[in-house]
Amino acid sequence: MKISKKRWIGAGLALAAGAALLPAVVLGQATTSKFEARLTGANEVPAVTTTATGTFTATLDEAAGTLTWTLSVPTITNATAAHLHAGAAGANGGIVLPLFAAPTAGPVGTINVSGTARAADLSGTLAGNFAGFVTALKAGTIYANVHTTANAGGEIRAQVVAAAAAPAPTTTTAAPAPAKTGNGGPDAVKSESGSRNFAVISLIAVSLVAIGGARILTARKR
Repeated sequence: MKISKKRWIGAGLALAAGAALLPAVVLGQATTSKFEARLTGANEVPAVTTTATGTFTATLDEAAGTLTWTLSVPTITNATAAHLHAGAAGANGGIVLPLFAAPTAGPVGTINVSGTARAADLSGTLAGNFAGFVTALKAGTIYANVHTTANAGGEIRAQVVAAAAAPAPTTTTAAPAPAKTGNGGPDAVKSESGSRNFAVISLIAVSLVAIGGARILTARKR
């Protein structure tokens, strides 16, 4: 039986569409990235002598257009504010995202704040420009800064950089715990195999539907 050109085209398009979707279904795609900063007085420009230190951690979700962050400064004298600034290491820059402002009661000795920032929260040279903020963040030209009454320009600071990847787990010689089984296989293996089988079956189904549609179209035009 001679297969029409249109039928081949329909089948090819179906397989191509399924193949494009399969990696996302089976392997998944990362949508977030993590950043961190360890604030000290030595990072200030000029450097500041202080015993205060702090940490800034953040998760960037580019698809959602959000930066979810936490700033922790266990002990500091008379903190007044904290921000993210635009600027490379060794240079001072303007505020692009407020993180903390002292309450009306006055400066504080401890900071522990969290938040989620969006384009509307950005200010200064990056006001409303989340894409530009992401570019600067990835380039390492965003820094976290905590200001005090004694050091109005900043007492502790650090560049915000990509967080280090977690170390790979070490192997041990201990005997593995008995695996739960059911119908002949471990639960973990069954789960992974089931997910893959579902993706493959979905791909085949999409292809068959498209091929069937191509056959109908060809039959109608005869």
